[in-house]
Amino acid sequence: MHFALDHRAEPDPAFVPPSLRLAEPSDAPSGERRNRYARWALHERLGEGDVVALLMRNQPDVLAIWQGLGSVGVTVMPLDLTLRGTALARNLDAIGPRHLFVDAGLAETLCSVQGLVSVQPLVWWHGGADFARIDLEIAEYDDAPLAPQALPARRA
Repeated sequence: MHFALDHRAEPDPAFVPPSLRLAEPSDAPSGERRNRYARWALHERLGEGDVVALLMRNQPDVLAIWQGLGSVGVTVMPLDLTLRGTALARNLDAIGPRHLFVDAGLAETLCSVQGLVSVQPLVWWHGGADFARIDLEIAEYDDAPLAPQALPARRA
């Protein structure tokens, strides 16, 4: 299949990005998981100016990660799951994440960038792997809401 581009692509003003759709309302991330991710980020000394990239399929925990890390000032950047090799490596280099959360089913995608990236984020697996699993790591943290004084001060 070939595509010819005879002019630069321009953003479509009518485009509306797809929303996160959960299979069941009961699949919505709990506030407890969000709080655990926030506490994990604080423990890792992550905050405003830090980036965590996600190489994850659409699932309820993505929203909990986004909300939890975002609540302490971390920027969460989802990666395009269609990218491989050099394109994905360039994307990772441009983002420069400190941590990378990877859906265990996307291990082959991550392997496609080995040796091509200049950044070396700490990789955390989500499900499936036997080591460095973020979904198991957060179980070690309290799930109660964070007190306002526990949140880092926002930069102006």
